[in-house]
Amino acid sequence: MATVNQRVKTPQGVVVNGVDVGGVMTARINSGYDVIAKSTPDGLALPVKDKECQFVRGTIVTQDWVHAVDLLTGTVGTKVFFERRAGIAETTGYIKHTITKPVIHNVTITLTKEGYAVCSYDFECRAADETKGIADMWALLDGQAKPSYLAAAWGGLRILTALHAAVPIYHVTAFSFTLTIPLSKACNDGDVGYTCVDADLDAMTAAGSITFQDSSIATATLLAQRLTVAAPAALVLSIRQGQGAASKTLTIANADFNSFDSSGGGGLGFTEHTGRFDVANLTGTPLTLAGANKIITIA
Repeated sequence: MATVNQRVKTPQGVVVNGVDVGGVMTARINSGYDVIAKSTPDGLALPVKDKECQFVRGTIVTQDWVHAVDLLTGTVGTKVFFERRAGIAETTGYIKHTITKPVIHNVTITLTKEGYAVCSYDFECRAADETKGIADMWALLDGQAKPSYLAAAWGGLRILTALHAAVPIYHVTAFSFTLTIPLSKACNDGDVGYTCVDADLDAMTAAGSITFQDSSIATATLLAQRLTVAAPAALVLSIRQGQGAASKTLTIANADFNSFDSSGGGGLGFTEHTGRFDVANLTGTPLTLAGANKIITIA
């Protein structure tokens, strides 16, 4: 049998809804049918089967974490990326993926001490019309040239400072924040796929966690205890970027701590405290994804 090599690797050149996404680690795509109807056995060895409602959805994981808000607020358009073909010259050795109308509905930022920050984005495709299915929402081209390099804002190397209101939190080792937007989806009438995919901005959830080794005591209580009973306030992190770039400031508005775990062991490691918080809205000046009173700001 002739040697055939159809392998591809290394996702790169990712542009989502007009936003360049450098530092891509993985680009996962899931496609198929959401509705699978099966008959009762009725004397048959196997049921009769029909499939309805085609979908394309997936996740991007990148170290270019500073674009988290940009992707959530961007105009829905296309997601384009390339993969390298094995054994083919670079001039034509790439395949191009074009994902149409990817609605971003979930973003998670994760920072760990002395490692690059990671951000993941979940998307669901909206079919352009009732005739469009998987092949239209996820189109491919072979024989493409190498895409232009997209520089990433490498960073999140270390959390330099952390403040909850005016209270400093020292020795931070990890931070995570997830913003989830519920989706309203519909595939009816003669639709092949989901022709309606709406991100419901009036029903979002925003929550996260912070881990630190600050065991300072005041009024006979640990900092973790004091934060748990503190009033909701802005959680502000100063974050060192890589390659000598200016530090970034990540602000989570009105972070409200609900619980803490403290963990110490018998080895050489220091005791750590992990607090879980969510974002409580403000009735006087409601928080929104965009606008004057943002839920999350990266500057």
